Amino acid sequence: MADRSGAGPALPARALLPLLVALACAPASAELKFIPGVTLTETWTDNVNLAEPALARREWITDLAPSFALVENNRRLQLNASYQFHVYNYSDKTAPNIYDNNRQLQANLKARVVDELLFLDAAAMRGQQAISAFAPQVEGAPYSSFNRTEVSTWRVSPYLAHRLGGGTDLMLRYTRDSVQTNQQGYGNTHADSVTASASSRPGVRLGWNLRYDRQHLVDKLAGDSVSTNEMAGLSYRVQPSLAVRAAIGHDNYDYHALGGRSGGGNWNIGFDWTPSPRTSLSASTGHRYYGQSHALNALHRSRHTVWSFNYDEAVTTTRSQFLLPATIDTADLLDRLFMPNIPDPVARRQAVEAYLRATGLPASLAENVNYLSNRYMLQKQFQASAGFNGAHSMLLLSLFDTRRTALSLQQTDSQLLGSHLSNLNDDVRMKGAAANFNYSLSSRSQASVSLTSSRSNSLSTGLKQDNRALRVGLSRRFQRKLYGSVEARHAKGTAIGGGRTYTENAVSASLSLTL
Repeated sequence: MADRSGAGPALPARALLPLLVALACAPASAELKFIPGVTLTETWTDNVNLAEPALARREWITDLAPSFALVENNRRLQLNASYQFHVYNYSDKTAPNIYDNNRQLQANLKARVVDELLFLDAAAMRGQQAISAFAPQVEGAPYSSFNRTEVSTWRVSPYLAHRLGGGTDLMLRYTRDSVQTNQQGYGNTHADSVTASASSRPGVRLGWNLRYDRQHLVDKLAGDSVSTNEMAGLSYRVQPSLAVRAAIGHDNYDYHALGGRSGGGNWNIGFDWTPSPRTSLSASTGHRYYGQSHALNALHRSRHTVWSFNYDEAVTTTRSQFLLPATIDTADLLDRLFMPNIPDPVARRQAVEAYLRATGLPASLAENVNYLSNRYMLQKQFQASAGFNGAHSMLLLSLFDTRRTALSLQQTDSQLLGSHLSNLNDDVRMKGAAANFNYSLSSRSQASVSLTSSRSNSLSTGLKQDNRALRVGLSRRFQRKLYGSVEARHAKGTAIGGGRTYTENAVSASLSLTL
């Protein structure tokens, strides 16, 4: 039976409270920009749900998507929000695993409520996420519910920040957040967190910092849990461009752990090197309760290129990744590329938004699959990206290598996976790469080519999932507020269950009007 329900978990009314508070705190002269729009897309695909050849279904899909954006940027308030509502019509209304409609929301807000004292951060998101890393990933097809669920998150975080006269910065932050889905077996959660920190100001010869974090998590499936983290650190500036640092602390996680250990002492040593405003390198090594721990963050940019490398090890959960996704952000990469030619941050942000709209680039590059799991995991993640900006072209390259090892018991996912797949997510490694090339045919027209490839490997079961896609497109700005595009894509990978492959060929054309 076709899945026609696009109604997933709703964002509660209290998630809009930070927006109302922030707008009330904004100065009377502030101009809030409301930007409505509408997009019409027609798509033909020969395999709407990426099934093996014998089960492939052809489909014509009409997608009508009204939308709006809210933008504000002044001394007291920075707001960037967008909402889109999709309505779909199909040539074959009996096709399985398709939506009649769905909604997408992305909102971020920062507000200065009281100068030099009280601030507010808030965010909300609604969108589609993969249920499993071991089923085809339907990219660029929001109408499909195959291996997807609707996820809604929101986060409200007021905090006090104050600078003492002796060169000390104090901060006290409270955070209330929520993650909800309509997927059976995944626990909807909300959490209350408190962070307190004190530190010396940046740039001093001998620096110090103290930090305490506590989170109370309420999971409708697994019950309540509490985690705490304490850390104290010192840093010494050897020279203006080089500082060494060391820290010691303690972690405690309240979950049923494999081996019975879910907390203990930690320490790390490292350095920060900034030889120029265009180059930075940070690295550390140490030990936490689960074993050795390492981190690396390197960035270099020139007039026409930007390079970024990052490696990190951390205890994480699916909900943490939904709330604070660790991806290669396309807008951030473009911001660095445009910096030499557009120094003003506001003008640069507008240029980035216009470029993303004109080229249709994804919000994130080479993103690992954040599959659903109720378990705590140790994530070891390497990401790299490079951007090259020419006179008429731009090339973006990215890759990732992520390994997630479960720290909590399998039983937590028993309702989600079933007994026959209980160890599927015990030890998962995901690799992927992406290349995006855009060429300006004229001041109004762009040609683009993108190639993505990824593999998910369950080291505990031997199950593997491959996904590859090639996309070629043309876009044109007909008028100042009217854009059009056509795209052809070819996808290939492993069908669900493994052992068989799927292919998909699709063509789409769209018109977007900003009112």
